Amino acid sequence: MSESAPRPRLPHDESSSESLVSDLGLSSSDSCVPDLPPDPPTCEVGSSDSQVDSLDLNSPSLQEPGDGPGSGIPTRIGEYRVKNLIGSGGMGQVYLAEHIRMQRQVALKVLRSDRMSDDASVERFYDEVRAASRVLHPNVVTAFDAGEFEGIHFLVMEYVDGVTLTRLVAKNGPLSPGMAASIIRQAALGLLHAHRAGIVHRDVKPGNIIQAKDGTIKVLDLGLAQISNVLWSDDGRELGRIQDPDSRHKRKGKLIGTLSYMSPEQLESPDDADPRSDIYALGAVLFFLLTGRPPFQGEYLDQVYGHRHGEIPDLMQFRGDVDWGMANILRRMMAKRLSERYASLDEVIDDLRPYVEDAQAPTWLSEYVSRQAPVDVSTMSGGSTAITNLPLVGIDLGMTYAAVAESISGVGIRNMPAGEDGQPLFRMAIATDEGHLQFDTAANQMRLTRPRQVAHCLPMYIGKDFVQREVGGRKCPPEVLLAIAIRKVVANAWPDRPIPKLAAIAVPSSYDQFHRRSIKQAARIAGIDSMRLVDRSVAAVQSLLLENDSASLDDHDAVDLADSDTVLFLGLTGQASEVALIRRESMQLTQLATDGHWHTGMLAWQQRLVELAASGFRSAYRFDPSKSSLVASRLQVSCERALKSLLLLPQVTITIDRDGQPLSIVVCREEWLERCHDLIQGLQRSMQLVCKLANVRPTQIDECVTLGPLLGIPAVRHKLLKHLRRNLHVRQVDRSEVARGAAACLTAELPQRSDMLTPPRCVSSQTIGIVVEGTGGRRKILPIIPRGTILPARTNRKLTIARNRDSMTLSVVESSGVRGDNWHSLGRYEFEVDKGSSNQLKRTRLIGFELNVDGLLSVRAQTPGTPESKRLPIIPASLLQAEGEAEWIRWMSNLTF
Repeated sequence: MSESAPRPRLPHDESSSESLVSDLGLSSSDSCVPDLPPDPPTCEVGSSDSQVDSLDLNSPSLQEPGDGPGSGIPTRIGEYRVKNLIGSGGMGQVYLAEHIRMQRQVALKVLRSDRMSDDASVERFYDEVRAASRVLHPNVVTAFDAGEFEGIHFLVMEYVDGVTLTRLVAKNGPLSPGMAASIIRQAALGLLHAHRAGIVHRDVKPGNIIQAKDGTIKVLDLGLAQISNVLWSDDGRELGRIQDPDSRHKRKGKLIGTLSYMSPEQLESPDDADPRSDIYALGAVLFFLLTGRPPFQGEYLDQVYGHRHGEIPDLMQFRGDVDWGMANILRRMMAKRLSERYASLDEVIDDLRPYVEDAQAPTWLSEYVSRQAPVDVSTMSGGSTAITNLPLVGIDLGMTYAAVAESISGVGIRNMPAGEDGQPLFRMAIATDEGHLQFDTAANQMRLTRPRQVAHCLPMYIGKDFVQREVGGRKCPPEVLLAIAIRKVVANAWPDRPIPKLAAIAVPSSYDQFHRRSIKQAARIAGIDSMRLVDRSVAAVQSLLLENDSASLDDHDAVDLADSDTVLFLGLTGQASEVALIRRESMQLTQLATDGHWHTGMLAWQQRLVELAASGFRSAYRFDPSKSSLVASRLQVSCERALKSLLLLPQVTITIDRDGQPLSIVVCREEWLERCHDLIQGLQRSMQLVCKLANVRPTQIDECVTLGPLLGIPAVRHKLLKHLRRNLHVRQVDRSEVARGAAACLTAELPQRSDMLTPPRCVSSQTIGIVVEGTGGRRKILPIIPRGTILPARTNRKLTIARNRDSMTLSVVESSGVRGDNWHSLGRYEFEVDKGSSNQLKRTRLIGFELNVDGLLSVRAQTPGTPESKRLPIIPASLLQAEGEAEWIRWMSNLTF
């Protein structure tokens, strides 16, 4: 919804003349933060009858029974000896008590005396009793007993010696990211268990979460909980149903909860709150722990407007020690739209795991954590700021060349030698010569004599099971060859240092799912623990925000940081053609639209030159070079060299050796470009498309950045730029600059790495869709995540298995083709129901589709009404399985780099 949407009017119970605040009671927990301005009374619309804000038995606020609020409470209630008043809310008081026979301290909650004659208040009190009775988990305060004694309604709960998160932050200030992640993850574990029990808390806030002295986090106060009559197992199976579970109809339409942490849908329709509402509130608590304040502040309507329409706060703008990954977790937890929010707390638990500081977790949790599924560490993550001291690398991994740069905190970004003998570029060629590995230029030279022993243009093989040319005595998968190349590049740059643990690799924005996963897998095989894929267009433009002649991040090119402009990126490298529009606002880059294809790069132009040259040899010598693999390889090498000359000269001579006799022809640049006319038209179409997608007129483009030598040819540049403004500033970058830009992009993501750069925002380059059956049984594609969607992106779709079927096949597809007008399958999933089942709920699946910041797809499935979502197998499946990957890693460990 747009920012100009009218501010909402909250639901209200017209039958009550009392305000929501006086009816539900003020929270004592959120009004005691000394270093925060207190919320105005109208901002608090929930009650907090939790134990206390700080369970310090020496606190002067403790009262004996009969003093102050709740006077008249006897010193003994049933089997419990009542000691001191430790908390008071709008509905009741909480006392420190002791079970007489067991001599165990407990928290005894009683309904206020002025509420005991109110049937609605009594019923609500027992709603909490019923909710508490369902939940038994280390991260939820346990209910031991409940009943009525001489007209006093009471609930006996576990006594927790600790402090609420409100008090914790008030005392210590904002927490470290690792500590905050540990707290939120424990709270999520408790809330997930409650969701399994059919309980939606509906009042998750710092005052309702307490930290015990041993570090255990406990969720308090189920007084506002919404109770389902369905119980679920840990694996999502329905365990049973409870009859007449609650009396929610008596409070239908009443706004309940705490405004500072209330989800948009709970504000809109209180009765429709579900587990995702708790996820939103828990995200708001995470923001509070890291900043010391709720995400939206101000008066009553200002907060309402913020939750419903305000921009989700960017944690990186508030904390220098928070990385982009944690900032994105908060964005997904607090997404306004349910379709974009986490569908289940188990997803939050998974994503927070890498950030948790083990020292902050209680001892009992260690065993539980050790049993969890292994976390994917192939993306930037980590709760410790120790990563700020680690060097990281940026690699431009091209079809023919690779470049590398290093970023060191406090020092800056600098290029490193990627090739042999200190050369800036590494030629992507690997060969075996008499049992020894050859790389770079030496390997490329072997194409003239022993081409079958050389593997070059390594990304070209992605999609094949194995590369037929042996390396090190084996036919390797392309991912292994790419891993070898990465290892060699790193060994050249840092001969006396192990491979860095953090890396960014620049890839064409037009790369599809399979290509992206192959590059990630290659980096993992090479030994890079955490890596980011950076679109080459963004890395190229990012490099221009740094001073080319300086290694310091504090110096940058002569850019007016107050300005914003629109940059057109044109890339024509061996891997792909790329066109992108990028908005620069100060030092923030946002990709607006991309187009191009990995099959239309410089290799296609080079192939046209090879075909032209072969035609010339056939005409001049009645000799076809393609008939011999050796001669054909020599022709390719000769054309690669000629291509460099054609950048400057109108014609060149191409010579090949045939049986010791040199044969030469002359090739004209104009004739070659005529053969490439359709490729130029393809770039023109891509430029038109990105302008249309971004709603930018060509004359509104302020600057053009080009990558690739072919774009330096005046005739090519004129055809591409003739419709842009005449005084357009054109900048050309090289691979070394792209590597620096990739390192800068990653540097901006990490905590305390840069005071100037901010993480660039990229868009999805392909459309993700599913195959659905339309009218008449015809199949069609339903787009799920359109191209151009800002990453990370998430959407949830509800699908139903037809009544006349026992299963459903979900086929996931991706846009493809040079013009993006085709689709190819990523994979399929099968969902089954019990035969003959008439339960419509069991026939429905909520499917969550998510593209992460690397542009990689993950899919989760959830049966609506159940608390958990299940992560489905990764698609497309890698051709190199995990067991094979481990074997190749062992094999590579014996190679000499």
